[in-house]
Amino acid sequence: MKKIKIYHSAYGEKDVQISESEEIRVDLSSLEEFYSALGERQMRCFRKFVGFWDGGGRERLLAPQAVVKILPHEIISKEFKEAPELIDKGEKAALVVWTIGKALESKAGDMTSSAGSIMTGLLLDVAGSIALYSMHAELIGWIKKNIGAPAGKYICGEYYPGIGRMRQDLMEKVVALGETERLMEVTASGTSLLHPRKSQCAFLALGAKEGECSVKMEPCSPCNGKKCLYYQLGGCHMPPEWQKAKRK
Repeated sequence: MKKIKIYHSAYGEKDVQISESEEIRVDLSSLEEFYSALGERQMRCFRKFVGFWDGGGRERLLAPQAVVKILPHEIISKEFKEAPELIDKGEKAALVVWTIGKALESKAGDMTSSAGSIMTGLLLDVAGSIALYSMHAELIGWIKKNIGAPAGKYICGEYYPGIGRMRQDLMEKVVALGETERLMEVTASGTSLLHPRKSQCAFLALGAKEGECSVKMEPCSPCNGKKCLYYQLGGCHMPPEWQKAKRK
């Protein structure tokens, strides 16, 4: 299993500290259940992928990294006027960007272009998304323990560009403030997307009063329903009951 390499610092600090998280777990049990229900033919495709994944693919291709930048309230108010929830909620905020790196995305693309490994490549891409979600959960715990607790602060809110009232076109600011291109080669495409594609960001408001902050299962925006390739491959991240209600 892999650990997340975490680059963390406070706004204005020149030195960036490097830490490691606990090991992240890429749980493929939901995929196994999905393909088992489809029958033996589809299970053979899944077993072929698992052989590739456990046979060295995971270790070679996963490169989990994250940037955690602590921003004071005055910088949040100045740089992120488009995010009123963040400004109002906490005394400071953690800007968090995480990625699984370029290698898995590149390999999945190569495999889906090869007739003999299309399904393995597609499932590799799904596994990358599962890894990204697992990183999110691990990073919240790491920030609570290593950033919040020593300062007597709690996570009192979590916000994502493009969800709620927080505008999506903030990525260039995110990349610049987090120095993500220099530290882990994560860049902004235009103003709304991060590259590599398997990269995400969030803002965690930090304050004196603990609020409800757990790993949120937010649907994609927009959700393409049954047309979504991840749904068709068994890789939708939303709970089964949500999927059933949404796709009736």
